[in-house]
Amino acid sequence: MTQRITIRDAVQKEIENLSGYSFPPPGTTEEIDSKKLPAIVVGFATENTDHEMHGGTSRQLDLTIAAVVKSDGDIYAALDQAAADIESTLQDASLGGSCDLFLLSQTQFALDQDHPLGEVRLTYTAQYFIEPSAL
Repeated sequence: MTQRITIRDAVQKEIENLSGYSFPPPGTTEEIDSKKLPAIVVGFATENTDHEMHGGTSRQLDLTIAAVVKSDGDIYAALDQAAADIESTLQDASLGGSCDLFLLSQTQFALDQDHPLGEVRLTYTAQYFIEPSAL
């Protein structure tokens, strides 16, 4: 298992402490059933690498935590609540020591104009180091 999967699984474990949400399996490509909303999905976005002079690699992995919500009322209020729930759960998360640094770097909101659905996507950056022998 790579460090990317270890970090993703640690985030998934923390997020699953939230009540009132469903959690499709990580890495799923199946469509989320509207009856199972709100739902939270954890995945990768990008990873930047810096090669160290004496071997090893410093990496910054961007993970996305996306909450999909349905609301007949104020969809922005529902999205804002989902973002606040995720942020408070991950605010002091140590992720089992799987990375050196874990910080929120961006939050994006999107609406489905044809349905009362919305998505809030929080991007977190996890910084970690890979020793030369682990590559």
